Amino acid sequence: MTLIVDGYNVIFAIRRQPVRFESGECERLRTELLDRLSHYRSISGEAITVVFDGGPGGAHLARFQHHGELTVIFSDPESDADAEIKQLVRESTGARDLTVVTDDRNIAAAVTRCGGRLWSTDVLLRKMERAEEMAADDEDAEPSCKYDGPPPSDVNAWVDVFGDIDEEDVDDA
Repeated sequence: MTLIVDGYNVIFAIRRQPVRFESGECERLRTELLDRLSHYRSISGEAITVVFDGGPGGAHLARFQHHGELTVIFSDPESDADAEIKQLVRESTGARDLTVVTDDRNIAAAVTRCGGRLWSTDVLLRKMERAEEMAADDEDAEPSCKYDGPPPSDVNAWVDVFGDIDEEDVDDA
């Protein structure tokens, strides 16, 4: 499955308040979202394309970028992310394999007409939160070698360094 994410729509859903574009806050929030989506992608394995408005203020940005394994698209300064997302869905040869993340009704209608699927921003945020919780649980877990012993490659490396030790010598020490 491929996700196409309406970037600023998700940022607004996270913030639940207006973003001050001129303050540099916008770039920080974009980076935070892209980092979270990269983490989610590493767990879900889904291909993710994030689309942002390029606008006049984004004219200096490359239209197509990568953030880790994410594809990031900034709309043409004369257009907007909504039009870019609709075009991606229309031009897709497998719209049924696309899921668009947005709360925008116009985008949702276009995606539905083309046979694509929709997730609200809340659905994506819940999925990202679960992925983050799973990663935190994994970090808190004891390493398996604590109970299983070291892997054979580690044992062989230590034997190469210290030589083969006789168990009787260990018991005597």
